Amino acid sequence: MLSNKPWIEIIFICFILVLGFLVRMEDLRDWKANPVRALYKGEPLLTTFDGYYYLTLARDLAEGTYRPIDEKRAVPDCPPRPQPPPLLSSIGSAVQQVTGASFNWVGAVTPAVLGLLLFFPVYGIGRFYGGPIMGCVAGLFSLMSFYYVYRSSLGWFDTDCMNVTFAMAAVFFALKFGEVKDRRRYLWFLGVLLNYALFMWWWDQTPQVATVIALLPVTVAMVFFYRPEKREGIVFLSSLGVLGLAFFFIKGMDLPIKSVEDILSTYKYISKQVAGDFPNIGVSISEQAVPSLAEIISKTTDSVLAFITGVIGLFFLAYRARFKALYLAVPVLLSGLSFFFAKRFMIFLAPTLALGIGCILVEIFFFLKRFKDRPVVGFGALVLLVGLLIYPSVQRDFAKTFWPKEPPFLVAGMVEAGKKTPAESVIWAWWDHGYPMIYWARRATINDGQVHEGERSVFNGIPYATPSDRLAANLMNFFVHRGIRKGTHLVYEAFDGNTTKGFRFIKEVLGAGPVNAERIIASAGLKPQEGIKTVEDWLAFFFPKPTRPVYLFNDWRLTVTNYWWYWLGTWDPGRHDGVHPTYLPFYNTKLTAKSITALHRSGSNLKADLEKGVAAVGDKVVSLKVIHIRYPNRIETKTYPVSQGYYLEVIPGGYSALMSPNIAESVFNKLFLRHQYDQRFFEPVELKTPLFQIWKVKPEWYSS
Repeated sequence: MLSNKPWIEIIFICFILVLGFLVRMEDLRDWKANPVRALYKGEPLLTTFDGYYYLTLARDLAEGTYRPIDEKRAVPDCPPRPQPPPLLSSIGSAVQQVTGASFNWVGAVTPAVLGLLLFFPVYGIGRFYGGPIMGCVAGLFSLMSFYYVYRSSLGWFDTDCMNVTFAMAAVFFALKFGEVKDRRRYLWFLGVLLNYALFMWWWDQTPQVATVIALLPVTVAMVFFYRPEKREGIVFLSSLGVLGLAFFFIKGMDLPIKSVEDILSTYKYISKQVAGDFPNIGVSISEQAVPSLAEIISKTTDSVLAFITGVIGLFFLAYRARFKALYLAVPVLLSGLSFFFAKRFMIFLAPTLALGIGCILVEIFFFLKRFKDRPVVGFGALVLLVGLLIYPSVQRDFAKTFWPKEPPFLVAGMVEAGKKTPAESVIWAWWDHGYPMIYWARRATINDGQVHEGERSVFNGIPYATPSDRLAANLMNFFVHRGIRKGTHLVYEAFDGNTTKGFRFIKEVLGAGPVNAERIIASAGLKPQEGIKTVEDWLAFFFPKPTRPVYLFNDWRLTVTNYWWYWLGTWDPGRHDGVHPTYLPFYNTKLTAKSITALHRSGSNLKADLEKGVAAVGDKVVSLKVIHIRYPNRIETKTYPVSQGYYLEVIPGGYSALMSPNIAESVFNKLFLRHQYDQRFFEPVELKTPLFQIWKVKPEWYSS
């Protein structure tokens, strides 16, 4: 029906694209209605932390400050900037310069437009397997898949909005190359190469993975379906061999080995395997969690019927297409990873399930068409079935609201950090804030969403988790000036590569200070390292005179991510574990002479009895060991005669928190809630509890 009337097909395609754009942009209505959650000075924020990495590079390109070394990231190691600049950043910079819009608007709207491009390769693949009806149906369901909508909507300025598109384009170009029997097939092969080049440029952080995804489908085509005449085949394969040799010559002949190593490293990351003495940071990242089957269904089709239809449809497509179904091996395998490794792979379920649904529905359409001999009946039934299966997704897509990851009050704190610190400063923040801090404060950081390996994240967490102000201040100064490669690793080598001994020694020395550390270093028997031989050399190494001021950013997000940063900050390489604390935040705290009450977002509200020293959280009653009540100019402390109990930190009329003793005595909590600090090591710059705080770090240094 559609093939005979292409104008109808065009109308359907336009309708699907408009619908896809609307579901990706409709959050803007809720954002404008709730600006305190989504807008900073009237402009939208991003819904992903990593988006600020690409947006910063886009701004650098526009401002002409895109230099080879990224001096604001992972200080002092400072990785090189990608060359050429990432495609997403290049697009963002070009859009900003052409439109004149702010980078905040460019970062918000661009992914909602790019996310629509998935329709075209999925439509082409569906058309190949089942005609224009299957193409349109598959394209519709792929754009409406909830998790893909989430990662290609307003504010998601990250590579996810096109990763699936390039993967499916690789399949489309490969099957066209394999199925076209004349020399036009080589035009499709050029499409394969162009798509591969763009994919490599787009997904610049994982080129080896992009290579496998982009080239495996065409490898299937060449092995199973490419059957040219002898002379034609020799010319083509010889040209391909020369091209491959040239590529290896440019990239290095050890490229295959490096690629395998990088793929294995990526596998260890997504599988959460522990490699070495430090934790796999993937365990602490929500998108790396393994979803349940119920979550997968909910976040793909939001309908058990549609999900089952898609799965059955994939099996039916494989049965009907036989070997030609091998073209879909890569997206199907990537989809399968979501069941075993991480929910982030659910974006690949969007096109695979969509093709399965399209296959089943087109079979039903043709069956009814033949049975009734009336196309209108079959088409009407098709529309009803599509509506039945797509309705849950469309309803949820329009009902949802994806809010920015960094709320406006934290963005305001970062902007304030940029105003109240010198330009050469380093802001010590948890790695969630790495990219946003660079974008909003234009200040350097030590950890972010790309370089947050286990060791770096452990050191990132120590100043927050330790109870020692001295250790916190000295460690921040040490790490900012020495880093990992020329810092912590030199200490490990001084202990013959024993990471556990070296790690504990670093904390012991920095916690002791330069005066007391002299004896500790003298008795340690350290092996000389790169010009560091004497005790005085080691003291100068551990306690360098600050050349870059360091500021600590303490904020609300740490109260909701405490389970992980405290665990990392208390990590022991010898035990291969840290400590998970208990920390429950409350709001609207009310204090009387005998009780404290406060509200929790989950509904498990707090009621504490000051006379009995117990607290009820919902239905659970716990003993209290200490209550700290912070008034504007003083702290009132109540203690109770119990050997084990919780701490309750209270700000009357505002924020309060019930916590285990370990995190109660952490530098984070003492600064954040009590405002208790050793003036030798910290100086308040801006205190807006419980939103954010900025502290000047005052470390000790060795003067010979």
